[in-house]
Amino acid sequence: MEQSKRTYFENIDGLRAIAAIAVILTHLSYFIQPKSAFETLIKGVISIGGMGGKLGVIFFFILSGFLITYLLFEERKKTGEVNILKFYVRRILRIWPLYFLTLLFGFLIFPLFLGNQHEVASPLMYSLFLANFDHILNGFPTLSVLGVHWSVCVEEQFYLIWPLFFVWMKKKFLFLTGVIGLILLSQFYFSVYAKNYLGGEYHLISCFKYLCIGALIAFFAFYHLAKIHRFLSQIPKWVSFVFYLSAFLFLLLQHKLIGDASWYKIVYDLVPVTLFVYVLLDQNFSSNSLFKIGKVKLLTWLGKISYGLYLTHMIALNCIVYFMKQPSENLLLLFGSTLLLTIGFSYISYTYFERYFLSFKEKFSRI
Repeated sequence: MEQSKRTYFENIDGLRAIAAIAVILTHLSYFIQPKSAFETLIKGVISIGGMGGKLGVIFFFILSGFLITYLLFEERKKTGEVNILKFYVRRILRIWPLYFLTLLFGFLIFPLFLGNQHEVASPLMYSLFLANFDHILNGFPTLSVLGVHWSVCVEEQFYLIWPLFFVWMKKKFLFLTGVIGLILLSQFYFSVYAKNYLGGEYHLISCFKYLCIGALIAFFAFYHLAKIHRFLSQIPKWVSFVFYLSAFLFLLLQHKLIGDASWYKIVYDLVPVTLFVYVLLDQNFSSNSLFKIGKVKLLTWLGKISYGLYLTHMIALNCIVYFMKQPSENLLLLFGSTLLLTIGFSYISYTYFERYFLSFKEKFSRI
């Protein structure tokens, strides 16, 4: 039986692009060796105070939790149930092809150019989507082309669990209390345990709160959309502007304002999560937004290939660095060529590789 077309949130692609760009620029900023206050400022801005990579990943998690949960709600409303097998197959067809292609490059191809250097990360752990736990056990991989894969693994672990939780928690009250309970459990685990060992923030339980926060937004958006519309319509545009500006400035200056206070390491994500929740609601459900990111066609296009941007940008960066003698002395060339090569890789991957598997995903969804 053919299902009706699923909801499409026209601004989410642009948000994905911004998250991916934040991660890419942060990794590029590592090559800036400031010799003046101006260069220090530039490095701080493009890396959002050195936190851009982490913020981009948190945003990806919240987006994923929101979109997956909303679509599951929609599927259950239209068909009366959630087809778990179809869910898993759709995720496999979307995530696995490019993921394993980049693993092939990271473990087999790139090391050929580095002589005796080799990747110490575990191919088995990465192949089983356990790269985040490999980080916890062994630290970051020697060859940084695989450094970003941990977050994809966290999402895959979430996708494995989430439809089962969704089916078990059929009643709205059970679902709501269950999600809130998981958020609190995740934060408790990170506060008490994860901060005390290397890489604890990469643990699935530590990251679960972000995905569940996205799910919580989906719950209220699906069941209480009119109230959300009414609430957002009452927020003046100048208030949104002040909130966005204040949050960005705080993220930019947080280390200078707070320093290395141990308590802040536990709650550092409070401001960005609040910001991201508001962004998601404002962009998708407000009729009084300052600006809709979907109007920027370039960002929308980049958002469609953002999975490739995220997984291939370190490959592009390492390729450029390999052929440049002094990358830190040619920053404009490094930045420009890395961005262009990343977009090129992502476009080719999406157009000639990923879309082949996505066509099966669409056909399978209609069965």
